Amino acid sequence: MSEEAFALLHPGVQRAIYEMGWKEIREVQQEAIREVYGTDNHLLVCAQTAGGKTEAAFLPVISKLADEPRNSVQAIYIGPLKALINDQFRRLENLCERLEIPVHRWHGDVPGNQKKKLREEPGGVLLITPESLESNFVNFGADVPRVYRHVSFVVIDEMHSFLGNERGVHLRSLLARLSSITAIKSRIIGLSATLAEPREAALYIEPENPDNVTALEAKGATRDVKFGVKTYLDCGTGDEGIGMTEATVRESRGGIGAWISGCCFRLEGGLWRDLRRSWRGRAPGR
Repeated sequence: MSEEAFALLHPGVQRAIYEMGWKEIREVQQEAIREVYGTDNHLLVCAQTAGGKTEAAFLPVISKLADEPRNSVQAIYIGPLKALINDQFRRLENLCERLEIPVHRWHGDVPGNQKKKLREEPGGVLLITPESLESNFVNFGADVPRVYRHVSFVVIDEMHSFLGNERGVHLRSLLARLSSITAIKSRIIGLSATLAEPREAALYIEPENPDNVTALEAKGATRDVKFGVKTYLDCGTGDEGIGMTEATVRESRGGIGAWISGCCFRLEGGLWRDLRRSWRGRAPGR
């Protein structure tokens, strides 16, 4: 574990990491910790699925919140899907409860009493969709300055899903409105596993000065893709006394396959029929 990056974290976060049995802090997480503590830049974290993006953002963010707790929401997580918010809520709650930092959700499936509690006792981290953030302005506009007055971080997950579309423009407008109401320019941390053009995301985060966005890319392991090719020179009987159709049906079980045939009539008339019979009858669930 990197002692340099680890030492920057709040002692409560350090203790939580040990209690949860972490053996190491990944390189992209170390870089994010150093950036959050050593600069005022926005961040863009690019890593493959399960590559540690969420922790890269929230280890330093939660550490900052623990350093200086305030009586308002201090960090907002923007997720495009309710299911994603629910999943991240469970992960963050496990870490934050050890530091007595509250974690809240706000979307259409969250009970009204939980939303009311947040408005009455704001604090910690809020996980929310763009549409629910707008509903805060529309339905509880008088509470917004008080509830969000100390928001110092905004984490945008699945960053690529907000680029070049109306929903992304809507979110950017909401964040600008929030900044205007609270008189705070929050640091934005974008997360993505499939970001083709980091510069586009940097312009989204900081249109006036995209150079103030630091892009971090995980040096993760690559995947090997293996495939095999079988050739049938004759559509008739093969070496084992079975036809191409039956052989292909047998080979198709337990994997994903594609077939190219020069015998179009045979492929269409026999192979697909037998494949369908195999999938429906002999290999249920395929």
